[in-house]
Amino acid sequence: MIASGTFGYDGYGRGIAPDTPLGKLGAVLPKTFTRHARSGNPEPRWFPESFREGLAAGETTLLNSIGLTNPGIEAAMSDLAPQWAEMDANIVMSMAAESPEQWEEMASFTRGVSGFAAIELNLSCPNVDDGAMFSHYPHLTEAAVAGVRRQTDLPVWAKLSPNVPDITEIAHAAVGAGADALTISNTIPAMHIDIDAGRPTLGTGGGGLSGPALRPVAMALVHRAAGSVNVPIIGVGGVMTGRHAVEFLMAGASAVQVGSANLADLNAPFRILAELEALLAEWGVDSLAEIIGKGC
Repeated sequence: MIASGTFGYDGYGRGIAPDTPLGKLGAVLPKTFTRHARSGNPEPRWFPESFREGLAAGETTLLNSIGLTNPGIEAAMSDLAPQWAEMDANIVMSMAAESPEQWEEMASFTRGVSGFAAIELNLSCPNVDDGAMFSHYPHLTEAAVAGVRRQTDLPVWAKLSPNVPDITEIAHAAVGAGADALTISNTIPAMHIDIDAGRPTLGTGGGGLSGPALRPVAMALVHRAAGSVNVPIIGVGGVMTGRHAVEFLMAGASAVQVGSANLADLNAPFRILAELEALLAEWGVDSLAEIIGKGC
């Protein structure tokens, strides 16, 4: 799957060629929507400025501080959802809110709108300062998921934070409130300082750590959650190759999302898929079910 925020150059598919076979992927998640439009965080928003150049140079510290720049949920439903309906892809809408009531209100705007197959709840974005980190607390996770569940019959995915004492407690709260799947994990709050300039490299000081450095953390959380709840787990965090995808599957994930790799190469999901298929063929494996959870 293409992780939210990394679909094309703008998060909504800019730069993706019309003939790109998005239907080969499990799903595509456009950038997260909030109740009202957001302009996002001050620049700079990326470290390194180019993920492509950074990864090529061996950089493993990949930070971003976008701040959920988006046009708001109403514009998403009226302007973007009709475009998604024309795509040969399984579109999963991502949204974030600032209160339990707002989660339910936002979900109500999706009723009767086509163009997407599921809703992922971004309960854990570390780059905003005006809303609760819902997946840090079981009762807030439960309230958010339950509110959305009341307003939609679509599958609901809960995207959880990595920096919690016990991921299983949060996972149980989400599933108990009606989540059909869990996405694990979001980025980790982190910082990088330019010692020559004597200041942080990101405009807000800190941001979210993604990419290769996040992978072992996310994988451990996937493993713990997969052994605790009986819903599919979608692993995300530093999937750069087909072998990385297999690692997550062996840890217990049923699917993976590709994020930072997209920011370096828009073809990354298809390359990773091809590498995954080649591995399965090499091993004589006919179904992903044969390797899910087999590594632990």
